[in-house]
Amino acid sequence: MSAAPIAFDVTKFLRFDEMTDLLQGYVSAHPELASLSSAGRSFEEREIWVMTLTSQKTGDASTKPAMYIDGNIHAGEVTGGNVCLYTIDHLLSNYGSDERVTHLMDTTTFYIVPRQQPDGVEKYLTTPYTLRSSVRHWPTQEEDHGLYEEDIDGNGIILQMRVPDPNGEWKISDKDPRLMIKREPDDVTGTFYRIYTEGMLRDPRPEPLKFATSPYGIDQNRNWPANWSPWQKGGGAYPLSEPETAAVARFIEDHPNIVIVQNYHTTGGVILRSPCAEGDQTLPKADVEIYKAMGEIGERLTGYPCTPVYDAFPMTDDQGRRATSGGFIEWTYGHKGILSFATELWDIKSRAGIERDANDTMRVVKEETEDDGLKLLEWNDREMGERGFVPWTPFDHPQLGKVEIGGWNSKLVRQNAPPQFLEDECERNLQFSLSQAAMMPQLSFKSIETESLGNELHIVRATLENRGFLPTTGSALGTRLNLPPLSVKVEGAEVLIGRPKIETGHLPGRSSALTGRNRPGQFRVENERLIEVLVRGSGEMTITAESDRAGTTTETVTLA
Repeated sequence: MSAAPIAFDVTKFLRFDEMTDLLQGYVSAHPELASLSSAGRSFEEREIWVMTLTSQKTGDASTKPAMYIDGNIHAGEVTGGNVCLYTIDHLLSNYGSDERVTHLMDTTTFYIVPRQQPDGVEKYLTTPYTLRSSVRHWPTQEEDHGLYEEDIDGNGIILQMRVPDPNGEWKISDKDPRLMIKREPDDVTGTFYRIYTEGMLRDPRPEPLKFATSPYGIDQNRNWPANWSPWQKGGGAYPLSEPETAAVARFIEDHPNIVIVQNYHTTGGVILRSPCAEGDQTLPKADVEIYKAMGEIGERLTGYPCTPVYDAFPMTDDQGRRATSGGFIEWTYGHKGILSFATELWDIKSRAGIERDANDTMRVVKEETEDDGLKLLEWNDREMGERGFVPWTPFDHPQLGKVEIGGWNSKLVRQNAPPQFLEDECERNLQFSLSQAAMMPQLSFKSIETESLGNELHIVRATLENRGFLPTTGSALGTRLNLPPLSVKVEGAEVLIGRPKIETGHLPGRSSALTGRNRPGQFRVENERLIEVLVRGSGEMTITAESDRAGTTTETVTLA
């Protein structure tokens, strides 16, 4: 392409205005490939930007199967936003020179939302504070009593405080004085500590000291209609109560060509997929096989294991009720039939050489051991020049007396990928997105034949096929949701036998072979449909096939 390259630095996390300038710059440089719109506005009136990427020369974005990609539904997980921006940059800068990128941009559409929660990200990037999603106070506007996080030593980072206490649950490791380890049940001698977040008390010290509840209680990944519960922590007052989730839901509803959703989070290094509330046995068998096939490719490209959300998180009580409900991909798959993935980016533990248990992909069962902590500190010293861990330093707390402040700089190394690792995270996950997009259904006319009968009468025989891996419904669940059927429209000639618009049902993709016999010659994918009409006319006639999720294709034939 002749457009000037855009200066995108993947090693930086951009503030909202910087990101806006970058996105607008891409559109100015590539007007034939990119357009920028807003899905809606956030609580603080920031735009929720949507970048639409496709070659407009080969058709409007709405006439092609689409992949939706987003990041930062959780404010502090800013690595996801960088993967989104990296994906935009790669698609635009490689169109015309990279065969695969060019093919995908010609035949499919990408809707990319780099920042689903712009307000929370801005607070995260510009202050020492952390928060889950929105800056809107919920469930109460009043500030809670107890210990709240605050940068009391003024170094711009909120760390931890360790306070000597004979009843403390922690002690200092004999192997590294920086490392705090759990006190053993039979430990009765030595110095023990309580560990708190760095902060202040909102009122005179209570006994016992308690943590104040964060005013930022909204978790926008619990605010979606599927399995939403009023008892779900962070779920909001009702499904889609937040302007950001409501805006994204409207966007997805208004774009029925979306086939795949890729949602980015941190941390853990795992590709999560549906189902969320129940096991694989509750899904259509065809979708389970599709998810497994896609997951295997994702594992190979990213190095992350792929697992259902249901299997990644343990149950919470004897009734089998889950710790989480109302999730984004729970809604996009369960209610919309869109194949959906949520990738937890950045796995510091694997980088440090800590093995992952096969049955604990999210590492939610096994606690961090002393050996784990030592490996993490060794990694920090080797890869980060010790910058990821702040040494414990004495401090006179105005309310608690003598404490020590230190610990992991979580924003820098634990919650997000450090700058030198960002490009690698982005590149590996970009490659999975390209593979996902290449699997979408694609309508095409395999052949069109005309037979002249004289007196301007013609038999027209068109063979329509789905060249994609996925079915034209996008998923087997999509079939159950009564999506509009494929339709074939004939224009430019009078249809005498048949109809000008023919509904043909849906076509499977190559994925249907996953549930068939594996030996050659014993299974054939029936991904074709013959349409036959008798018409009267002469000159040019067009025949158009349309599908919400498989796109639109048009061919012109000349009637002699």
